[in-house]
This record gives sequence, structure tokens and C-alpha cells, in this order.
Amino acid sequence: MKISLAVFVLFGLTSLSLADGKLIRPANYSGSLEETSQEAIIIFHGGDEEKSATEDLILKIQVAGKTDDFAWVVPFPNPPKTAEESDRLFSELFSYVETRLRPPPKSKTLGAKVGAANGGENEADRKVEVISREVVGSYEVAVVKEKVAGSLNEWLEKEGYQPLENAEDVIGFYREKDYVFACIKVAETGLTKTKDGKVDLHPLRFTFETGGRDGIYFPMKMTGLQTEPFNVNLYVFYGAWLNDHINGYGYEHRGFSLKYRDWDTKQCKANAGKSWSLPERDPFLGNLAHRIPTVKKFFQKRHPGELFYLTNIQAKNLKPGDVRQWQDDLWIFPYYTDKKFVPFDAR
Repeated sequence: MKISLAVFVLFGLTSLSLADGKLIRPANYSGSLEETSQEAIIIFHGGDEEKSATEDLILKIQVAGKTDDFAWVVPFPNPPKTAEESDRLFSELFSYVETRLRPPPKSKTLGAKVGAANGGENEADRKVEVISREVVGSYEVAVVKEKVAGSLNEWLEKEGYQPLENAEDVIGFYREKDYVFACIKVAETGLTKTKDGKVDLHPLRFTFETGGRDGIYFPMKMTGLQTEPFNVNLYVFYGAWLNDHINGYGYEHRGFSLKYRDWDTKQCKANAGKSWSLPERDPFLGNLAHRIPTVKKFFQKRHPGELFYLTNIQAKNLKPGDVRQWQDDLWIFPYYTDKKFVPFDAR
């Protein structure tokens, strides 16, 4: 079954590994290489019987190590289009939520609304379909699909990177779902020249059809390849609230808890969302519009006139071994007021 993604922002502590993707060392490097922080923003649009859900997924990571070149592999349900975004999106959203949490708001009950590249001539390339290859900022992004077990590792080695060891259960999970992998090659980061051995990479936006209808998905299975416990912090932009514990499909059943979500005041139109592309005229966002100028410009560019609620949920100290045993990735669903209603993508 094809599935869809929602909105996430992940902040990790330096001692923790993080979700959504896997860093790959170059073939001639044996030192450490880890993500010390990872942030993501996803704007989710639900689909229907005829139209797939779509989303913007913006990822930003901080990397620690002693190599300037490495790769980063992230799974997607469909081939994405890639573009560069500003890192100020992340600092502004963090400031917005922290301000909203002082003091904690009184909330009301809210119901839900419902370029192709040549694959090459050798055997490894025939087993891995290279769908596209492009340069975005300081990245070279190749979108590939593994056709035969073990061929993704062959392709990574051919590209000059170390294979994913003991990972067939996870790679096979995505291969059987007909997913693609965005393999992001990073070069000349200046990482070896920094005093603390860390560098922030500029954010990338991936835009793609999710293939689902109302399910909000995050690729947690790939995180099972990490070795250390990790935290996940998700910022979700969606037209309604999310299911917390109203039935068995709520995110609390997957180990997540609510930190923050937008709500409706007496001045707001009930259940309508917020105007992030024109926050100064929104009765809820107006007093904080000065804090989110970059966020405003992004929504004016990508989603003008559309209305969203922002929800922030978290999970702490998730064990990679436990996540690796999950039957599926993380699914989050809208807050349907009928407790007996089964979400479309869960059927």
C-alpha cells in the first residue's frame, strides 16, 4: 500500500542518533560520522479516492566527523523533486512554539476535516534504477530504486561509499513497497576545518506524491539501523488536529506525546486552520507574525491562501532495535470525531 507523509521537525541531542535516513561513510574513511541534530518541516495535503496526497518535506542536519565527503540515504514512497530552502524556517518555528508555550494555552475540542538519468551499462546499474540525478546547492541528489536484493549496496560501493551492513530486512521492507531512495552526496562541507568537528548543512525540500489519502507517514524503519537511542520532534502542518488517543490509531499508541498545537480563539473561524501565508491578518497568528517572516514567505511561495494548524509532538529515547521490529513505519492520522471511524489508509 502506498502511504503518505506529514510535517516533522526533529531536534536531536548530540549524544543521540536521529530518525529519517542514514549517513554513509566514504569507502576510504573509518572514523566516526554522525548526525548531531536533524530538523524537518513537512506540509501535508490529504488526498481522496482519485487524487494522491502530497507534501513538502524540508530536511536539515548537523553532522559531526572528520570527513568532508559523505552520503545520506532517505526513503520516499515516490520520486521527489528537490530544491534548496532557508535554514531560518527552523529557527523561526522553534521561536514561535516556545513563545506559544508561555503560558500553556487553554484548548478547545477540534474536529477534523476530513529529469531522468541513464542507468548505465554495468550489472549494478541494471539492478538499481537511477530515476534522476541533479545538483541542488552543495548536494548531488540521486533518486534510485532497488530492484534486486543487495544491489543498493553494490550501487553505493560503485559511487564510492561503504555499504549498509546487516540491513537487508530494512532495505527489503522498502523494496517490497516499491519505494525509492534519495541518495544525497555531500562534498566540500568544510567539516574537517571546523574547531568542534561539526557543520550545518543547508536545508533541502523534497516535494512528492505520497500515494495515500489521510495517513501521515514518517520513515522510522530506516532509523532501526542506528546504534544509539534517539529523540524525534515533529512539527506537523495540516488542515486539522491529529489523532492523539481517541482510538487505537492515535500517535500516543506509538510512543509520542503532544508538546503543542494551534487552537481556535473566539475571534477565529472554528476548525478552519490558520493563514500562515498572511499571518499579520490572522486573528490567531497576528501578534506573533513578526517572529515568522521567512515562514510567511515560504507559505506565500508554496501554499498561498491555504490554512493549516501546527501540531508539535515528540518521542524520546526510542530504541533502534525496537523500531527495527515495527511492522511498519510511523503512521499519524487526523482527529476524526467518530471514535469508531477507521482512517482510510489504515484499512
